Amino acid sequence: MNEKYKVAYQGVPGSYSYQAMFEYFGNNIAITNKQFFPEVFEAISKGEAEYGIVPFENSTTGGVYEVFDLLQETDLSIVGERCIEVKHQLIGQPQATFETVDTVYSHPQALEQCSRFLRDHQFQSVPTSNTAVAVQMVKEGKQTNIAALGSAFAAGLYGLKILKNDVNNYFNNITKFIILHKNKRDDKTNDKISLVFTTAHKPGALYQALGFFAQNEINLLKLISRPTRNTPWEYSYFVDIEGNQGDWKVQRDLKDLKASSPHFKIFGNYRAHHLEAPN
Repeated sequence: MNEKYKVAYQGVPGSYSYQAMFEYFGNNIAITNKQFFPEVFEAISKGEAEYGIVPFENSTTGGVYEVFDLLQETDLSIVGERCIEVKHQLIGQPQATFETVDTVYSHPQALEQCSRFLRDHQFQSVPTSNTAVAVQMVKEGKQTNIAALGSAFAAGLYGLKILKNDVNNYFNNITKFIILHKNKRDDKTNDKISLVFTTAHKPGALYQALGFFAQNEINLLKLISRPTRNTPWEYSYFVDIEGNQGDWKVQRDLKDLKASSPHFKIFGNYRAHHLEAPN
């Protein structure tokens, strides 16, 4: 990408979104940061930014459901993705030690991804809007009893010290970030489709819907159910499938699924990013 694009992300410099943004777009970008996910979507919708990047799914803790809901509520499209390995470090003041810490700040997913470590050491957990925001709070707090869970990059950026390396519950911890734009992108190299659908409230409805993928020889990459808003005990199904919308089998599958679904929406057809899980 040689042009200079305006890109919005959630958090502050040093966040994993910040890292994924530069890995995807490179350095030739004009960036704007937002405190919350809806503000990233709004920045694109209003033209303040051309693109946005938000976390979509983690290999150990699952989907970022607020982003799932925002995709349903807006007209933005997924036009790309970036996967990065997430290694959480315990980060504190330069004069702090592991023994001085009693309280740990971070994003709720990071706290969950390190729950065993926090529980084993009886740390008090305090959720924040972003991992890098937590690191920034520790920097500004100037206290030796507080620490943050964040990246080694964030620790260096804010001049703080890593008190404990790699405190994740699991080592194969990968987060997938999606790239958002106002318009869908048609490209023959696109090989992944994200969509959502609901089923009629009758026996076998989900079985029939999933059967379309088998009948049309479409590889189902992901299936996540989420309660449908304002309709108790009904569910939306978030799906990733392999393929390009220009392929006739994919077109037939999507047509069949749409015809049988009370609600159906394609979020985007884009190129998948494959990151090998670390050994």
